[in-house]
Amino acid sequence: MSTKSVIGDILAGVIFIGLYLGLTYLGGENPSKMIPTERKVESGYVRPSKLEIKLEDINGNGTNETLLKYDGKSYLLKLDEQGIPKIQTYEVIPAKVIPAKVIPKQ
Repeated sequence: MSTKSVIGDILAGVIFIGLYLGLTYLGGENPSKMIPTERKVESGYVRPSKLEIKLEDINGNGTNETLLKYDGKSYLLKLDEQGIPKIQTYEVIPAKVIPAKVIPKQ
């Protein structure tokens, strides 16, 4: 099998996958699990165009928390004791820098 043949097969596969995902997305399905584009949203419901989900280690413990950002404001996206998702507001309080006491030399 020649290099041209392999590159051609890879290119054809990429184009096929792109077309498939594009057509299914336009058809209303969402195979890549992205937030859907807006069509019509009933009054009182969240507008998808204002929604963002991201991971960030906001408490500095080395593990990411899931944040739900809506219309510019961030919320924690957590599970309660029954495993049901809940949204919780939070605030980050910056650490204070306190200078060490200088012990005079004797």
